[in-house]
Order: sequence, then structure tokens, then C-alpha cells
Amino acid sequence: MNLNFVFNRARNLIINPKAEWTVIQSESLGKEVVIKSYAVPLIIIMAFCSILGSLIMVSNLGYAILKALGIFGFTYAGMYISAIIINELTTSFNSKKNINTTFRLVVYSFTAYFIMSAIAFLWPPIGMLSIFGAFSIYLFWVGTTVLLETPEDNKVGFVVVSTLVIVGVFAILFLILQGILTTIFTVKFLG
Repeated sequence: MNLNFVFNRARNLIINPKAEWTVIQSESLGKEVVIKSYAVPLIIIMAFCSILGSLIMVSNLGYAILKALGIFGFTYAGMYISAIIINELTTSFNSKKNINTTFRLVVYSFTAYFIMSAIAFLWPPIGMLSIFGAFSIYLFWVGTTVLLETPEDNKVGFVVVSTLVIVGVFAILFLILQGILTTIFTVKFLG
């Protein structure tokens, strides 16, 4: 786990996305490498922040760990499922279909979401700030042209549909997570 790589990539995507997408385009990393070297460390940071935030608010270590494990699993699964679906949509928008490239687009676009979610999980009372994670949509917008060569006349539709896919996948997965956590917390810790 190279945290220097993660920090530099995240910083560059936030500060100068277009230049960083050009660097990403020149790389030939497969989806497994991108997930393991970039997404997993950031998801672990989110999960760790979730544990700390849960302990501050709930003071129950079992609940905090279960919530963090759920966040890790569902974030990983949501990102993975979203990338697969978006890759299947690429040809409908005259974009380049390549599973590794689409995974790079989705994973790196999640940067703002990862950072803002970690902050919101760490201190739940400022959870409204997680709205700034929507900067990930802009990252996706810029990356779409560079990585998938999406034509300008199809770009709006592709980004809107892709955003709806991601939001839909995550909404379903997090509703499942919330249901599981509520049930476990109610039965295990309050019952």
C-alpha cells in the first residue's frame, strides 16, 4: 500500500483534474491494480473514520466495527458494480468500451466522495459537508472525455446516466446496510 501514491493522485485530481486524467490515460493499470492500490486504501480510511465517528456518537465498539465493515464492503461492491454497468453503457454513448479504462474512470472519480465521506464519518454532526463529495461528478465529467473519448454531444447524457447508475447502486446497497445495522444494533445491543 503506497500512501504517497494515493495522496499525490488524490491531491492532483482535486487540484488539477484535467492534467491528472491525462497522466492516468498514459498508464496501463488494470482494474485490480487500481482498486488495490488506490480505492482500497481510501475505503479503509473511510471505514476507520467511521469507527472513530461512531465511537464518539454511539460509544459502542461492536456497532462501530460492524458499521465500518459494512461501509467497506458496500462501498467496494458499489464502486465495482457501478463500473461494470457503466462499461456496458459506453457504446450507447459512442464511448470507448474497455473495462480497465472504465474502472480507472469510476475509481478515480470517487476521490472527492472518499475524502468527504471520511470527514463526514469522522465527525457525524458535519455530515452535511459530504455534499462536497459531489465534486466527484465533475471529476467523472472531465475523465470521460480523456479516458473514454466520449463525444461532446453525448457527454451530458453519458454523465447523467452514469451518475444515476452510481447513485442507484449505492442507494440500494446503503439501504441494505442500514437495514442490517439497525437490525443487529436493535437485537444485539438494545435487546
